Amino acid sequence: MKIFRNFADEEPEQCKMMKKLCLLFVTFATAACTQARTADSHILRLDSAIASRPAITAAKEKTLADLRWTIGHITNKEEKLRLFEQMYQEYLTYRYDSALVYVQKSLALAQEIGSKTFYQQAVINNALLDARGGFYSEAALRLNSLDADELSDTLKYEYYIAHFWLYMYWSQYSSDEQVKADYWQKMKDFLLEAMKYEKETTVNYLYLMGERMHYIEEDSEKAARYYQKVVDMAPVNSKLYASAAFSLARCYMDKGDINMYEYWLTNSAISDIVTPLKENLSLQELAMYLFEKDNDNVDRATNYIYCSMEDAQFFNNRLRLIELSGRFSTILSAYTKKINTQKTHILYGMIALGLLALLILAAALFIRRQNGQLHRHREELQAKNGQLHEQHEEVKLKNEKLELQRVQLSNLNEQLLDTNLKREGLAKIYIDLCAKYIDRLKKYQTLVRRKIKANQVQELLSTMSSSRISEEDAAAFMNRFDKAFLDLYPTFVDELNALLLPENQLVLRQPGTLSPELRIYALIRLGVRESSEIADLLFFSPQTIYNYRSALKAKAISKDTFDADVKNLCTVISRN
Repeated sequence: MKIFRNFADEEPEQCKMMKKLCLLFVTFATAACTQARTADSHILRLDSAIASRPAITAAKEKTLADLRWTIGHITNKEEKLRLFEQMYQEYLTYRYDSALVYVQKSLALAQEIGSKTFYQQAVINNALLDARGGFYSEAALRLNSLDADELSDTLKYEYYIAHFWLYMYWSQYSSDEQVKADYWQKMKDFLLEAMKYEKETTVNYLYLMGERMHYIEEDSEKAARYYQKVVDMAPVNSKLYASAAFSLARCYMDKGDINMYEYWLTNSAISDIVTPLKENLSLQELAMYLFEKDNDNVDRATNYIYCSMEDAQFFNNRLRLIELSGRFSTILSAYTKKINTQKTHILYGMIALGLLALLILAAALFIRRQNGQLHRHREELQAKNGQLHEQHEEVKLKNEKLELQRVQLSNLNEQLLDTNLKREGLAKIYIDLCAKYIDRLKKYQTLVRRKIKANQVQELLSTMSSSRISEEDAAAFMNRFDKAFLDLYPTFVDELNALLLPENQLVLRQPGTLSPELRIYALIRLGVRESSEIADLLFFSPQTIYNYRSALKAKAISKDTFDADVKNLCTVISRN
């Protein structure tokens, strides 16, 4: 296994269909050589690639299905080990859990047949997966369990490059500056060691030279030249191209060339999609860049972050999910602000139209009174009958204009309702994200209890050093939920009190903070109906949720329809 494969190697039969699909995007490589496209054209190419994600994913799944079928129909164990390695490579940047499954199968089968080489390869693969998943101590232990002197030159490369990635991830994760510096130095040392075992004629070696220039020599100019050679030689639908394009973008950022930074960051994001790589960083970094560059890009940035979140959830990397949740909150806040601004503009337009309607109505009433007077003096004003007829036609025309304006006002109101629905959808996405994160923390608690019962205290301490949830995290979630919900539905408490008996009115204990009863029915208003789901979100037991719901329903004016009435709250537009 190589972190980046040499592309002179024979291509597996199952990958040919994927290659055919990706020929649609070969023009991206040509564009990378010319470097003469505008920023807008880059973004449009990326949007086109995003639209093709379902077809690309389907082709990838077909390749994986074919490999699984082949594995199931062979009996030679060494051949099966080679196919396990191929499946691991296919899943490495596509789906974390599946890659781990095939690493574990490789370990078991290699031990069974006594293949030391395959076993060493599987241990290195397992360590690399641990590093990607944030289990840095476990990854280090796995690598240290191997004796480098017993490895072949090929495996020595894999061994040292796995150390390189481990300490890069670990240094980025560490908050202690001294520890971060130590890990960073180890990363550079292992990079140099790995390069001793890679052929200088390979495109992979050019990439490693770029890394050396960038991280060790700190020479962005030289690093950019090496990365440029890689993107010129590597296929667009490859991890190597995506990584080199991303690093090339960073080099241009170091030099202050923002246009080329955007160009190569976009190419890297396109490569991630067409490969496909579900563990991607380029798309989310591009989303933040576009958002910070111009707030008018908030719609596109939101779409890119949402795509990155889908990929991170599919890949099932908890660190990517945590990282994305922070970025998603920032863009979601800006998107909500934009919607509120549009709402304000529409409201002003409605007021202006209302004033105009009043003026037209006053004019119509005035003309009607004049017509009454003309009727009483009809005999005297017989000669002016033609002039009155013209005035009558003018009044009719104004009435038609008034009706047209009324229709336009109705259309504007419908657009505003649609905007509110979209805003609710964004809030629900955010809550779903938090719910999934909380569910993962509950599973983690189950793991802690199991480790304690098994007296695996040291392993538990090691596991707890990698990630945990605190009560402050839960409180922060509740505060964020309360604020987001009350921003969306400022009249929710008043409308809910309207459903309760006068003596059972609810009052906010603190401004902007909901009580448990109000949170429960806020979630019901958002469409979360099941007590078990509400319990997971609010850290209560299902029985407690049931008790709260029963107690509040007992205070309602209409107990039978109370839940349905809550679902219909805050559907009328109010002018606050």
